[in-house]
Amino acid sequence: MESRQFRVHLHISSPGKTFMSTAASPTYPALLSVVQYPHPVLRKHADEVTVFDDALRDFCERMFLCMEQAKGIGLAAPQVAVSKRIFITDHARREEGQSDRRVWINPRIVNAEGTSAYEEGCLSFPGMYARVERCDRFTIIYHDVYGAENRLSLDVGAGDFLGVVVQHELDHLDGKVFVDHLTDAQLTLIRKRLREMEKDYKKATGKPGAILRR
Repeated sequence: MESRQFRVHLHISSPGKTFMSTAASPTYPALLSVVQYPHPVLRKHADEVTVFDDALRDFCERMFLCMEQAKGIGLAAPQVAVSKRIFITDHARREEGQSDRRVWINPRIVNAEGTSAYEEGCLSFPGMYARVERCDRFTIIYHDVYGAENRLSLDVGAGDFLGVVVQHELDHLDGKVFVDHLTDAQLTLIRKRLREMEKDYKKATGKPGAILRR
Protein backbone atom coordinates (compact mmCIF):
# COMPACT_ATOMS: atom_id res chain seq x y z
CA MET A 1 0.00 0.00 0.00
CA GLU A 2 1.18 3.50 -0.81
CA SER A 3 0.72 6.54 1.42
CA ARG A 4 0.58 10.11 0.14
CA GLN A 5 3.37 10.91 2.57
CA PHE A 6 5.55 8.32 0.80
CA ARG A 7 4.64 8.90 -2.87
CA VAL A 8 7.05 7.34 -5.36
CA HIS A 9 6.98 6.26 -9.01
CA LEU A 10 8.37 2.77 -9.62
CA HIS A 11 9.49 1.16 -12.86
CA ILE A 12 9.93 -2.55 -13.54
CA SER A 13 13.50 -3.66 -12.71
CA SER A 14 14.59 -0.07 -12.22
CA PRO A 15 18.10 0.52 -10.77
CA GLY A 16 18.22 0.83 -6.99
CA LYS A 17 14.90 -0.93 -6.43
CA THR A 18 15.98 -4.57 -6.80
CA PHE A 19 16.92 -6.64 -3.74
CA MET A 20 19.08 -9.76 -3.96
CA SER A 21 19.03 -12.79 -1.68
CA THR A 22 22.21 -14.19 -0.18
CA ALA A 23 20.71 -17.71 -0.24
CA ALA A 24 19.29 -19.59 -3.21
CA SER A 25 15.68 -20.76 -2.93
CA PRO A 26 13.41 -22.60 -5.40
CA THR A 27 10.38 -20.83 -3.90
CA TYR A 28 11.55 -17.24 -3.57
CA PRO A 29 13.46 -15.44 -6.36
CA ALA A 30 16.92 -14.05 -5.74
CA LEU A 31 15.89 -10.64 -7.05
CA LEU A 32 12.87 -8.63 -5.88
CA SER A 33 11.30 -5.57 -7.47
CA VAL A 34 7.77 -4.15 -7.35
CA VAL A 35 5.60 -5.09 -10.32
CA GLN A 36 2.97 -2.74 -11.68
CA TYR A 37 -0.45 -3.06 -13.26
CA PRO A 38 -1.27 -4.92 -15.51
CA HIS A 39 1.22 -7.63 -14.52
CA PRO A 40 -0.78 -10.91 -14.46
CA VAL A 41 0.57 -12.03 -11.07
CA LEU A 42 -1.56 -9.30 -9.50
CA ARG A 43 -4.66 -11.25 -10.60
CA LYS A 44 -3.67 -14.68 -9.28
CA HIS A 45 -5.04 -16.24 -6.10
CA ALA A 46 -1.87 -16.77 -4.07
CA ASP A 47 -0.88 -20.16 -2.64
CA GLU A 48 -0.69 -20.85 1.08
CA VAL A 49 2.69 -21.04 2.79
CA THR A 50 3.38 -24.53 4.14
CA VAL A 51 7.11 -24.33 4.92
CA PHE A 52 8.39 -21.87 7.52
CA ASP A 53 12.14 -21.87 6.99
CA ASP A 54 15.12 -19.56 6.66
CA ALA A 55 14.32 -18.95 2.99
CA LEU A 56 10.89 -17.59 3.99
CA ARG A 57 12.39 -15.35 6.67
CA ASP A 58 15.06 -14.07 4.28
CA PHE A 59 12.37 -13.31 1.71
CA CYS A 60 10.31 -11.33 4.24
CA GLU A 61 13.34 -9.26 5.24
CA ARG A 62 14.00 -8.43 1.59
CA MET A 63 10.35 -7.49 1.17
CA PHE A 64 10.80 -4.92 3.94
CA LEU A 65 13.83 -3.47 2.14
CA CYS A 66 11.84 -3.30 -1.08
CA MET A 67 8.86 -1.64 0.63
CA GLU A 68 11.03 0.87 2.46
CA GLN A 69 12.89 1.81 -0.73
CA ALA A 70 9.52 2.38 -2.38
CA LYS A 71 8.39 4.40 0.65
CA GLY A 72 5.35 2.21 1.16
CA ILE A 73 3.56 1.11 4.31
CA GLY A 74 2.45 -2.32 3.08
CA LEU A 75 3.57 -4.81 0.45
CA ALA A 76 2.16 -8.17 -0.61
CA ALA A 77 4.22 -11.03 -2.05
CA PRO A 78 2.35 -10.94 -5.41
CA GLN A 79 3.59 -7.34 -5.79
CA VAL A 80 7.11 -8.74 -6.06
CA ALA A 81 5.91 -11.53 -8.40
CA VAL A 82 5.71 -14.22 -5.72
CA SER A 83 2.25 -15.80 -5.60
CA LYS A 84 2.31 -16.75 -1.91
CA ARG A 85 -0.06 -15.72 0.89
CA ILE A 86 2.34 -13.31 2.55
CA PHE A 87 2.24 -9.60 3.15
CA ILE A 88 4.16 -7.18 5.32
CA THR A 89 3.15 -3.88 6.92
CA ASP A 90 4.71 -0.95 8.70
CA HIS A 91 1.78 1.45 9.00
CA ALA A 92 3.57 3.52 11.66
CA ARG A 93 6.00 4.79 8.98
CA ARG A 94 3.41 7.50 8.24
CA GLU A 95 4.87 9.22 11.31
CA GLU A 96 8.51 10.26 11.11
CA GLY A 97 10.79 8.09 13.22
CA GLN A 98 8.07 5.48 13.96
CA SER A 99 7.98 1.82 13.00
CA ASP A 100 5.73 -1.20 13.59
CA ARG A 101 7.00 -3.89 11.22
CA ARG A 102 4.74 -6.95 10.96
CA VAL A 103 4.66 -10.08 8.79
CA TRP A 104 1.32 -11.70 7.98
CA ILE A 105 1.30 -15.22 6.53
CA ASN A 106 -1.81 -17.15 5.42
CA PRO A 107 -4.06 -14.39 6.81
CA ARG A 108 -7.85 -14.55 6.94
CA ILE A 109 -10.51 -12.24 8.31
CA VAL A 110 -13.37 -13.36 10.56
CA ASN A 111 -16.23 -11.60 12.37
CA ALA A 112 -16.27 -8.60 10.02
CA GLU A 113 -18.77 -5.84 10.85
CA GLY A 114 -19.67 -2.39 9.51
CA THR A 115 -17.95 -0.30 6.87
CA SER A 116 -15.48 2.59 6.74
CA ALA A 117 -14.02 4.56 3.83
CA TYR A 118 -10.41 5.71 3.58
CA GLU A 119 -8.23 7.15 0.83
CA GLU A 120 -5.86 4.48 -0.48
CA GLY A 121 -3.00 4.23 -2.90
CA CYS A 122 -0.96 1.27 -4.14
CA LEU A 123 2.69 0.76 -5.07
CA SER A 124 1.54 -1.22 -8.12
CA PHE A 125 -0.58 1.78 -9.21
CA PRO A 126 1.81 4.67 -8.51
CA GLY A 127 0.34 8.12 -8.12
CA MET A 128 -3.29 6.94 -7.99
CA TYR A 129 -5.46 7.57 -4.94
CA ALA A 130 -9.15 7.06 -4.21
CA ARG A 131 -11.52 6.50 -1.30
CA VAL A 132 -12.24 2.82 -0.78
CA GLU A 133 -14.90 1.25 1.42
CA ARG A 134 -13.64 -1.46 3.77
CA CYS A 135 -14.83 -3.47 6.77
CA ASP A 136 -14.87 -1.42 9.94
CA ARG A 137 -14.33 -4.02 12.67
CA PHE A 138 -12.88 -7.51 12.27
CA THR A 139 -10.44 -10.09 13.58
CA ILE A 140 -7.51 -11.21 11.45
CA ILE A 141 -5.95 -14.64 11.99
CA TYR A 142 -2.45 -15.20 10.60
CA HIS A 143 0.88 -16.97 11.08
CA ASP A 144 4.23 -15.38 11.85
CA VAL A 145 7.51 -16.32 10.13
CA TYR A 146 7.92 -19.32 12.47
CA GLY A 147 4.44 -20.70 11.83
CA ALA A 148 2.83 -19.61 15.10
CA GLU A 149 -0.83 -18.59 14.80
CA ASN A 150 -1.85 -15.11 15.94
CA ARG A 151 -5.14 -13.22 16.26
CA LEU A 152 -5.65 -9.48 16.23
CA SER A 153 -8.91 -7.52 16.46
CA LEU A 154 -8.96 -4.16 14.67
CA ASP A 155 -11.45 -1.28 14.62
CA VAL A 156 -10.92 1.16 11.77
CA GLY A 157 -13.63 3.49 13.05
CA ALA A 158 -11.82 3.73 16.39
CA GLY A 159 -8.60 4.79 14.68
CA ASP A 160 -6.90 1.49 13.80
CA PHE A 161 -5.38 2.55 10.48
CA LEU A 162 -3.63 -0.83 10.40
CA GLY A 163 -7.08 -2.28 9.70
CA VAL A 164 -7.17 -0.44 6.37
CA VAL A 165 -3.66 -1.55 5.43
CA VAL A 166 -4.20 -5.26 6.12
CA GLN A 167 -7.44 -5.33 4.11
CA HIS A 168 -5.70 -3.65 1.17
CA GLU A 169 -2.83 -6.16 1.28
CA LEU A 170 -5.09 -9.17 1.82
CA ASP A 171 -6.88 -8.25 -1.42
CA HIS A 172 -3.58 -8.75 -3.27
CA LEU A 173 -3.42 -12.35 -2.02
CA ASP A 174 -6.85 -12.98 -3.53
CA GLY A 175 -6.00 -11.51 -6.93
CA LYS A 176 -7.78 -8.22 -6.25
CA VAL A 177 -6.49 -4.66 -6.46
CA PHE A 178 -7.83 -1.47 -4.92
CA VAL A 179 -9.19 -0.14 -8.21
CA ASP A 180 -11.66 -3.06 -8.22
CA HIS A 181 -13.49 -1.28 -5.40
CA LEU A 182 -13.88 2.02 -7.26
CA THR A 183 -17.11 3.36 -8.69
CA ASP A 184 -17.40 4.11 -12.40
CA ALA A 185 -17.04 7.80 -11.62
CA GLN A 186 -13.83 7.18 -9.68
CA LEU A 187 -12.45 5.02 -12.47
CA THR A 188 -13.09 7.76 -15.00
CA LEU A 189 -10.57 9.96 -13.16
CA ILE A 190 -7.73 7.43 -13.48
CA ARG A 191 -8.64 5.55 -16.66
CA LYS A 192 -6.21 7.54 -18.83
CA ARG A 193 -3.32 6.61 -16.53
CA LEU A 194 -4.40 2.95 -16.53
CA ARG A 195 -4.38 2.94 -20.34
CA GLU A 196 -0.88 4.43 -20.32
CA MET A 197 0.33 1.70 -17.97
CA GLU A 198 -1.26 -0.97 -20.17
CA LYS A 199 0.56 0.40 -23.23
CA ASP A 200 3.87 0.56 -21.34
CA TYR A 201 3.51 -3.04 -20.16
CA LYS A 202 2.70 -4.33 -23.66
CA LYS A 203 5.63 -2.43 -25.12
CA ALA A 204 7.98 -3.89 -22.49
CA THR A 205 6.73 -7.50 -22.59
CA GLY A 206 4.88 -7.95 -25.89
CA LYS A 207 1.83 -9.13 -23.91
CA PRO A 208 -1.34 -7.30 -22.85
CA GLY A 209 -1.23 -8.41 -19.22
CA ALA A 210 -4.29 -8.71 -16.96
CA ILE A 211 -6.30 -5.65 -18.00
CA LEU A 212 -9.12 -4.23 -15.89
CA ARG A 213 -12.36 -5.17 -17.71
CA ARG A 214 -14.59 -2.28 -16.70
